[in-house]
Amino acid sequence: MIARTLFTAWVLGSLTLAISIRDVLRDDSSCEGRCDDAFDSSYPCQCNTACASHSDCCSDYASVCKGSEESCKGKCGANYDPSLPCECNDKCGQYGNCCPDYDEECGGGGGGSLSDQDLIVLSEMLLSDDANNVGGKIELNLQCTTNNGNPQDCSPAPLFTSVDPSVMEMPIYVKLAALYDNYAVSPGTVEDHTEEEQMEEMALIEEMAGTAVMKTTYQFLVEKGVFSGTEEDWQRHLYDTWFGMYDRARAILGSSGFEHVFIGEIKNGAVSGFHNWFHWYMLEQAGELNYLGYWETAEFGPDMEHGGGISFTYTWNGTQKPYGSMFLATSPELEMALYTTCLMTRPDAKCHVTLAGTDVYIQTWRTTVGGNVFVGSSYPDWAP
Repeated sequence: MIARTLFTAWVLGSLTLAISIRDVLRDDSSCEGRCDDAFDSSYPCQCNTACASHSDCCSDYASVCKGSEESCKGKCGANYDPSLPCECNDKCGQYGNCCPDYDEECGGGGGGSLSDQDLIVLSEMLLSDDANNVGGKIELNLQCTTNNGNPQDCSPAPLFTSVDPSVMEMPIYVKLAALYDNYAVSPGTVEDHTEEEQMEEMALIEEMAGTAVMKTTYQFLVEKGVFSGTEEDWQRHLYDTWFGMYDRARAILGSSGFEHVFIGEIKNGAVSGFHNWFHWYMLEQAGELNYLGYWETAEFGPDMEHGGGISFTYTWNGTQKPYGSMFLATSPELEMALYTTCLMTRPDAKCHVTLAGTDVYIQTWRTTVGGNVFVGSSYPDWAP
């Protein structure tokens, strides 16, 4: 709602006039009087909870709009309030929507948390459980080093030299690939999200939930008090968090966390998201991707025995991804487990884990709609 201020009798005698401050002293680059307004294309920056995931917040958004709303001071144990950007009760850890100072103000309040060491212990446990890791079954041709956003193609050959054909027959990759034709590339195009597509999504979640990686994740989070509920509740949490539809283009329900991270989108003339190696490989094989070069890699064990990672640039049907990063050869359940854990325990921040002793910093972004927390984006980096 547009804030309005009444200038009363002391301004204009006995007259009371409702004057919009925005119309009188409009500062397009400020959130003064605009907190929680809907997206307005006439402004160069925005002032709602979605602006962080779209990187278009006004410079004073945090100081003007967040303030006490993003603090648990005096609110510990308060009932769930969907109008607030974060919560301060013992369920907020489970839903990944605790205020930043929840632990400090509320002492954890029974909501649970993971220490920095917990994250490292868990991530190494998950890598050791990663039966669908195909680190020894891919070959890369890195070619030239380049820099962020460089449009010059200094790598004439594809990034992937080969992926063992047996990978295509592994159940987890079969179920992952089944989703590839379910999505429109643009988040501005409405997704029909048919019953058949939802069944394919659930089949993938069920396949993931049955793996040692996801079982370990669930048990660890329950033991630490970060998640409470049954394994069925955990599956529902994964499905809702990753496949819940929301409005990334600010027009229609055209996106989800899974589509953004595991599939990729094209928005405003640039590739957006797209952080999964298997889909990347499939599209490169189909001739839709052109690898330009890289500037950083990571190895999980000697010669990428357990996979690795890359930061690089490429084009998708002619549209460039200036800065891309993704794991390599890791299983989709490992990636989803790490991303989900980091979203729940280190939202909107870099989450430090290690894989085979190699530092990985997972950046997560939340998208909050009506109090529900969805994956805005998640991706790996190799430096803090």
